[in-house]
Amino acid sequence: MMEQKIARLRELNAVAELERRCWDEEYPEEYDEPRLELGDPVELSKDYPGGLASLYASVGDASFGDVGFLREPDFDSAKAVDSLGEPIDDHPRLQIGNVGAEDAILLDLTSGSVMVYYSLYFKYRWDSGVMLECTDVPEFVDTVALGPRYREIRGPLSRTKEWWAEDPWYVYLQEIGMA
Repeated sequence: MMEQKIARLRELNAVAELERRCWDEEYPEEYDEPRLELGDPVELSKDYPGGLASLYASVGDASFGDVGFLREPDFDSAKAVDSLGEPIDDHPRLQIGNVGAEDAILLDLTSGSVMVYYSLYFKYRWDSGVMLECTDVPEFVDTVALGPRYREIRGPLSRTKEWWAEDPWYVYLQEIGMA
């Protein structure tokens, strides 16, 4: 499904459409950066779990709204910790992207699962720094970056404002039937 959605974005010339919207006065100033970047296919140098290679073979280090994937040389080991600074588990993880400036996209190197993790979650009295988790990269891209779960990237829906209602990327996903 991930590849089909990416192909559809290319067919719709979505990059140009989102660029046009970023400079449109109907959206707040915070959305004046590109909301969609589809790079050239890239072959990764290592065999990562979770279908990561399939994403990069389609779009390289792409950005989908506030969800941005890093170039492979920028991948870095990472730990998800609790409010006391203790690791939430013993799984080795790799940061493969970011959500905005504060949240990390972490790939579990054992299971291949992907999570959005916010290390300062306790600041808002949230139960966990894990904003959402998917079984693998294709599911993450399909349901989060290009789907209805995009709304969950900034925290629990019950405890955050409806910021996505004015996000040009999410609005576009709704218009084309992906969210």
